[in-house]
Amino acid sequence: MSFYNDYRPTKFAEVLGQGQSLQILKRQAETGNFHHSYLFYGHSGSGKTSTARILAMAVNCVVMNGTGEPCGECQSCKGIRSGSHWDVLEVDGARFSRVEDARELAYKAQFVPFGGGKKVYILDECHRLSEAAWDSLLRLVEEPPPHLVLILCTTEPAKIPTTIKSRCQLYPFHALKPDDVKSKLGVIAGREGITLDPRHLQFIVESAAGNMRSAENLLEQVLCLK
Repeated sequence: MSFYNDYRPTKFAEVLGQGQSLQILKRQAETGNFHHSYLFYGHSGSGKTSTARILAMAVNCVVMNGTGEPCGECQSCKGIRSGSHWDVLEVDGARFSRVEDARELAYKAQFVPFGGGKKVYILDECHRLSEAAWDSLLRLVEEPPPHLVLILCTTEPAKIPTTIKSRCQLYPFHALKPDDVKSKLGVIAGREGITLDPRHLQFIVESAAGNMRSAENLLEQVLCLK
Protein backbone atom coordinates (compact mmCIF):
# COMPACT_ATOMS: atom_id res chain seq x y z
CA MET A 1 0.00 0.00 0.00
CA SER A 2 1.44 3.36 -1.07
CA PHE A 3 -1.12 6.14 -1.23
CA TYR A 4 1.48 8.60 -2.45
CA ASN A 5 2.11 6.54 -5.60
CA ASP A 6 -1.39 5.13 -6.03
CA TYR A 7 -3.06 8.55 -5.89
CA ARG A 8 -0.39 10.65 -7.56
CA PRO A 9 -1.87 13.26 -9.94
CA THR A 10 -1.79 12.33 -13.62
CA LYS A 11 -3.49 15.47 -14.98
CA PHE A 12 -2.94 19.16 -14.37
CA ALA A 13 -6.47 19.42 -12.95
CA GLU A 14 -5.57 16.92 -10.21
CA VAL A 15 -2.65 18.97 -8.86
CA LEU A 16 -3.87 20.89 -5.81
CA GLY A 17 -3.18 24.45 -4.74
CA GLN A 18 -0.98 25.70 -7.61
CA GLY A 19 -3.55 27.61 -9.64
CA GLN A 20 -1.58 30.18 -11.64
CA SER A 21 1.38 27.93 -12.42
CA LEU A 22 -0.92 25.14 -13.58
CA GLN A 23 -2.99 27.52 -15.71
CA ILE A 24 0.08 28.65 -17.63
CA LEU A 25 1.41 25.12 -18.12
CA LYS A 26 -1.97 23.85 -19.27
CA ARG A 27 -2.23 26.72 -21.74
CA GLN A 28 1.16 25.75 -23.16
CA ALA A 29 -0.07 22.18 -23.47
CA GLU A 30 -3.20 23.38 -25.29
CA THR A 31 -1.17 25.26 -27.86
CA GLY A 32 1.83 22.91 -27.97
CA ASN A 33 4.10 25.90 -27.39
CA PHE A 34 6.46 24.53 -24.75
CA HIS A 35 9.54 26.27 -23.37
CA HIS A 36 12.89 24.46 -23.44
CA SER A 37 13.71 24.82 -19.71
CA TYR A 38 11.56 25.01 -16.58
CA LEU A 39 12.33 25.47 -12.89
CA PHE A 40 9.66 24.24 -10.47
CA TYR A 41 10.52 25.43 -6.98
CA GLY A 42 8.97 25.63 -3.55
CA HIS A 43 7.44 23.71 -0.67
CA SER A 44 8.14 20.00 -0.29
CA GLY A 45 5.25 17.74 -1.22
CA SER A 46 3.44 20.44 -3.20
CA GLY A 47 3.39 18.61 -6.54
CA LYS A 48 6.55 19.71 -8.35
CA THR A 49 7.72 16.31 -9.55
CA SER A 50 4.17 15.14 -10.27
CA THR A 51 3.62 18.24 -12.39
CA ALA A 52 6.92 17.63 -14.18
CA ARG A 53 5.73 14.15 -15.13
CA ILE A 54 2.38 15.48 -16.30
CA LEU A 55 4.16 18.09 -18.39
CA ALA A 56 6.35 15.34 -19.87
CA MET A 57 3.19 13.43 -20.74
CA ALA A 58 1.65 16.53 -22.34
CA VAL A 59 4.79 17.13 -24.40
CA ASN A 60 4.73 13.61 -25.84
CA CYS A 61 1.04 12.61 -25.75
CA VAL A 62 -0.16 11.64 -29.24
CA VAL A 63 -3.87 12.37 -28.65
CA MET A 64 -3.94 15.71 -26.80
CA ASN A 65 -6.73 17.09 -29.03
CA GLY A 66 -6.13 20.62 -27.76
CA THR A 67 -7.53 19.86 -24.30
CA GLY A 68 -4.39 20.82 -22.38
CA GLU A 69 -4.46 17.48 -20.58
CA PRO A 70 -2.53 14.34 -21.58
CA CYS A 71 -4.82 11.42 -22.43
CA GLY A 72 -3.11 9.06 -19.97
CA GLU A 73 -3.93 6.08 -22.18
CA CYS A 74 -1.61 6.21 -25.19
CA GLN A 75 1.63 4.24 -25.21
CA SER A 76 3.66 7.36 -24.49
CA CYS A 77 1.57 8.44 -21.48
CA LYS A 78 1.59 4.94 -20.01
CA GLY A 79 5.35 4.68 -20.46
CA ILE A 80 5.95 7.97 -18.63
CA ARG A 81 3.61 7.00 -15.79
CA SER A 82 5.43 3.69 -15.32
CA GLY A 83 8.89 5.22 -15.66
CA SER A 84 9.69 3.18 -18.76
CA HIS A 85 9.43 5.78 -21.53
CA TRP A 86 12.48 5.66 -23.78
CA ASP A 87 12.78 9.45 -24.14
CA VAL A 88 11.89 10.64 -20.62
CA LEU A 89 14.57 10.50 -17.96
CA GLU A 90 14.03 11.35 -14.30
CA VAL A 91 17.17 11.93 -12.24
CA ASP A 92 17.60 12.42 -8.49
CA GLY A 93 20.00 15.30 -7.94
CA ALA A 94 21.26 13.66 -4.74
CA ARG A 95 22.64 10.80 -6.84
CA PHE A 96 23.69 12.89 -9.78
CA SER A 97 26.12 15.44 -8.41
CA ARG A 98 29.29 14.30 -10.17
CA VAL A 99 30.50 16.29 -13.14
CA GLU A 100 30.85 13.03 -15.10
CA ASP A 101 27.12 12.38 -14.72
CA ALA A 102 26.24 15.85 -15.98
CA ARG A 103 28.56 15.52 -18.96
CA GLU A 104 27.04 12.19 -19.91
CA LEU A 105 23.54 13.65 -19.65
CA ALA A 106 24.46 16.62 -21.84
CA TYR A 107 26.07 14.29 -24.37
CA LYS A 108 23.05 11.97 -24.64
CA ALA A 109 20.69 14.95 -24.92
CA GLN A 110 22.09 15.72 -28.37
CA PHE A 111 20.70 12.53 -29.90
CA VAL A 112 17.25 12.72 -31.46
CA PRO A 113 14.37 11.09 -29.55
CA PHE A 114 13.82 7.42 -30.23
CA GLY A 115 10.03 7.75 -30.27
CA GLY A 116 9.76 10.74 -32.57
CA GLY A 117 8.49 13.19 -29.93
CA LYS A 118 10.70 15.12 -27.54
CA LYS A 119 13.22 14.13 -24.94
CA VAL A 120 12.27 15.28 -21.45
CA TYR A 121 14.83 15.35 -18.66
CA ILE A 122 13.50 15.84 -15.11
CA LEU A 123 16.16 16.73 -12.53
CA ASP A 124 14.59 16.36 -9.10
CA GLU A 125 16.19 18.00 -6.04
CA CYS A 126 18.52 19.71 -8.47
CA HIS A 127 19.99 21.94 -5.74
CA ARG A 128 22.11 18.91 -4.81
CA LEU A 129 24.16 19.22 -8.00
CA SER A 130 27.76 20.34 -7.57
CA GLU A 131 29.08 23.58 -9.06
CA ALA A 132 31.08 21.57 -11.57
CA ALA A 133 27.98 19.63 -12.60
CA TRP A 134 26.08 22.89 -13.16
CA ASP A 135 28.93 24.19 -15.28
CA SER A 136 28.65 21.09 -17.46
CA LEU A 137 24.89 21.56 -17.85
CA LEU A 138 25.04 25.29 -18.58
CA ARG A 139 25.65 24.79 -22.30
CA LEU A 140 22.66 22.45 -22.44
CA VAL A 141 20.46 25.14 -20.90
CA GLU A 142 21.95 27.98 -22.99
CA GLU A 143 21.74 26.19 -26.32
CA PRO A 144 19.38 23.23 -25.93
CA PRO A 145 18.71 20.96 -28.90
CA PRO A 146 15.22 21.59 -30.33
CA HIS A 147 14.03 18.16 -29.28
CA LEU A 148 14.79 18.62 -25.55
CA VAL A 149 12.66 19.87 -22.65
CA LEU A 150 14.50 20.23 -19.34
CA ILE A 151 12.54 20.40 -16.07
CA LEU A 152 14.37 21.25 -12.85
CA CYS A 153 12.67 20.70 -9.47
CA THR A 154 13.91 22.00 -6.14
CA THR A 155 12.90 22.98 -2.64
CA GLU A 156 15.88 25.34 -2.39
CA PRO A 157 15.89 27.75 -5.37
CA ALA A 158 18.50 30.01 -3.76
CA LYS A 159 21.08 27.27 -4.43
CA ILE A 160 20.42 27.22 -8.17
CA PRO A 161 22.98 29.27 -10.14
CA THR A 162 21.62 32.55 -11.50
CA THR A 163 22.95 31.65 -14.94
CA ILE A 164 20.63 28.63 -14.92
CA LYS A 165 17.58 30.37 -13.42
CA SER A 166 17.77 33.22 -15.92
CA ARG A 167 17.28 30.78 -18.80
CA CYS A 168 14.34 28.91 -17.28
CA GLN A 169 10.67 29.66 -16.93
CA LEU A 170 10.14 29.86 -13.16
CA TYR A 171 7.09 28.30 -11.48
CA PRO A 172 6.57 28.63 -7.71
CA PHE A 173 4.83 25.81 -5.83
CA HIS A 174 3.21 26.70 -2.52
CA ALA A 175 2.38 24.72 0.61
CA LEU A 176 -1.08 23.18 0.29
CA LYS A 177 -3.93 24.69 2.23
CA PRO A 178 -5.38 22.50 5.02
CA ASP A 179 -8.71 22.22 3.19
CA ASP A 180 -6.98 20.90 0.07
CA VAL A 181 -5.09 18.28 2.08
CA LYS A 182 -8.24 17.29 3.94
CA SER A 183 -10.20 17.04 0.70
CA LYS A 184 -7.73 14.69 -0.96
CA LEU A 185 -7.41 12.51 2.13
CA GLY A 186 -11.20 12.25 2.10
CA VAL A 187 -11.11 11.10 -1.53
CA ILE A 188 -8.48 8.46 -0.71
CA ALA A 189 -10.45 7.23 2.29
CA GLY A 190 -13.61 6.97 0.20
CA ARG A 191 -11.94 4.98 -2.57
CA GLU A 192 -10.26 2.69 -0.05
CA GLY A 193 -13.48 2.14 1.90
CA ILE A 194 -11.98 3.69 5.05
CA THR A 195 -13.87 5.52 7.77
CA LEU A 196 -11.64 8.18 9.29
CA ASP A 197 -12.08 9.54 12.79
CA PRO A 198 -12.31 13.36 12.36
CA ARG A 199 -9.71 13.77 15.13
CA HIS A 200 -7.25 11.54 13.27
CA LEU A 201 -7.90 13.43 10.05
CA GLN A 202 -7.27 16.77 11.72
CA PHE A 203 -4.07 15.44 13.31
CA ILE A 204 -2.77 14.33 9.91
CA VAL A 205 -3.62 17.64 8.24
CA GLU A 206 -1.92 19.70 10.95
CA SER A 207 1.14 17.44 11.12
CA ALA A 208 1.65 17.47 7.34
CA ALA A 209 2.02 21.28 7.29
CA GLY A 210 1.02 21.64 3.66
CA ASN A 211 2.99 18.63 2.42
CA MET A 212 0.67 16.22 0.59
CA ARG A 213 3.25 13.46 0.47
CA SER A 214 3.64 13.61 4.25
CA ALA A 215 -0.13 13.61 4.71
CA GLU A 216 -0.55 10.48 2.59
CA ASN A 217 2.28 8.71 4.42
CA LEU A 218 0.78 9.68 7.78
CA LEU A 219 -2.59 8.32 6.68
CA GLU A 220 -0.97 4.95 5.98
CA GLN A 221 0.67 4.97 9.41
CA VAL A 222 -2.59 5.81 11.18
CA LEU A 223 -4.35 2.96 9.39
CA CYS A 224 -1.63 0.54 10.49
CA LEU A 225 -2.44 1.37 14.11
CA LYS A 226 -6.07 0.34 13.73
